[in-house]
Amino acid sequence: MTSKEERVRGVLIGGALGDAMGMPTELWTQAMIQEEFPRGVQKLVSSINKGAIMRDMKAGQITDDTINVLFILEMICEAKGQLSVETYLEKLMDWTQNSPIADLVSGPSTRRALEQMKQGISIYETGRFGTTNGASMKIAPIGLIRDYKRMDELVETVHQICIPTHNTGIAIAGASAVAASISYAISGGQSLEDLWSLAEKSIRMGLKKGYDVPTASLVKRLVRAKEIAQEPDTAIKRLYEELGTGTETIETIPAVFAVITLAEGNPNKAVKLAASLGGDTDTIGAIAGGICGALHPDFSQEDVVLLETVNQLDFHQLTKKIMPYVI
Repeated sequence: MTSKEERVRGVLIGGALGDAMGMPTELWTQAMIQEEFPRGVQKLVSSINKGAIMRDMKAGQITDDTINVLFILEMICEAKGQLSVETYLEKLMDWTQNSPIADLVSGPSTRRALEQMKQGISIYETGRFGTTNGASMKIAPIGLIRDYKRMDELVETVHQICIPTHNTGIAIAGASAVAASISYAISGGQSLEDLWSLAEKSIRMGLKKGYDVPTASLVKRLVRAKEIAQEPDTAIKRLYEELGTGTETIETIPAVFAVITLAEGNPNKAVKLAASLGGDTDTIGAIAGGICGALHPDFSQEDVVLLETVNQLDFHQLTKKIMPYVI
């Protein structure tokens, strides 16, 4: 039986692995991926400049999905288990201004919000149109320090993190589903059926927070994704064509939970499926990989070493730092 520390480490490794596995195919069409990878993406590879994003990145290199998770992780440790949105924003702004890859990997809602902050607009206004998956992709650490059994507190904490960049009901709802799933999984939960139920419950609560924006029903999309995932032979094609796999929360979150189900909770399978899905492959992979990493923290040592070497990470030390504040 795995320990809680192993499951927490699994969240960090799984998220980074899904991010790096999906990095080369980010925003590719499903047809482009099938042409380049007839058997699907099966391993970590360097960036391939044939899609919408032109960049030069190494095999195993992470993007803003993992970088934002690390910022929030650092924020929690520096504040000794408390939240400091200001500290997170300071780290995010510094990285945005000084990182050579920031322009290549940052999401639209975050970029827009940071630009408005520079203009002096209140952080309570800068996120009012942020509906993309940028909230969901970075929220895993909140699932480490908040208990899914106290859902009100978990969702409110998610909301606080979302205010500056994604202060909309849809974004908060999607991020709440991710945080609740992480919390459940690191607590030793194993049931994929429970994950679907938790996702729906947290989404309904999250939708009550932030600004209300016109959007399709995330709950109904989630239900549809669950139905599609029951037919593995056609699921990948149908998720892409019927529900979408783009950068909007309304597409990303249903795809994430479908991928988790299709992979039967196995993080190594989940990140490969996500990388082959099309659309926002790295974000779907990072979220699904993080949740599955907590469910089953079993990874190829070769992949872990590559992730740590390329990105100058130490998953063992990161886990040790956050453990005092984990629920």
